[in-house]
Amino acid sequence: MNLHMQKSGKSNKGFYIALGVCLIAVGIAAWTTYDSVVNYATPQDKTQSQTAKTNNTVSGIYVTESSTPKVSSQASSKKPAVSEPAPVSSAPVKKKKVKAKQANADVQKFLYPVEGKTVLRKFSKEPVYYKTMQDYRSHMGVDLSAKSGETVKSAADGIVKKVYKDSRLGNTVIITHGNVEIHYCGLAETSVKAEETVKQGQTLGTVGTVPIETEEGTHLHVETLKDGKSVDPLTVFD
Repeated sequence: MNLHMQKSGKSNKGFYIALGVCLIAVGIAAWTTYDSVVNYATPQDKTQSQTAKTNNTVSGIYVTESSTPKVSSQASSKKPAVSEPAPVSSAPVKKKKVKAKQANADVQKFLYPVEGKTVLRKFSKEPVYYKTMQDYRSHMGVDLSAKSGETVKSAADGIVKKVYKDSRLGNTVIITHGNVEIHYCGLAETSVKAEETVKQGQTLGTVGTVPIETEEGTHLHVETLKDGKSVDPLTVFD
């Protein structure tokens, strides 16, 4: 009986030792497995956390990537082009003032005041010989051949400036035709008066004599001034 009990005690002791060894082995295996799992998960979480912080943090300010538009620094530095208005000349525009009467006279034609156009003596600033006076002097007009008593007509529309008797040229009618002034000289009689408005072709008087040109034949002595200067009447008449 003692022998049987000794054998039974040894058998139970061996069982407990074996059970303890198994429990230790299971514990070690469980600890190893847990440590592996923890070490495997921890680096990944740290990497993701650092990546999230890097993406969402700029100079210590938290930003959301989806809500912040990216703007090119080069595009933002450019200023919008502004078109400048075209320069306007400040120079004043000069307007020419022309009197109505003068403008009309410049464009109208000047007709010969007598029927004939034959010139007995031309315009000459140089001295020419006068038979009547028997001397030399300038001839500041033209002598148009005409019969005694022939009608003298206005060469153009105008205003009678003066009607008078000249000691050298006889009865004279001066008419202004805009910037042109015509002296009708050597009239036998006159039919107009000063400041009267006349029309082209209107009768001014009749052909008479020119005191200093009586030997040159019957004619009408005509003198013209343009802008106050004596000019050849033949450059005015049409």
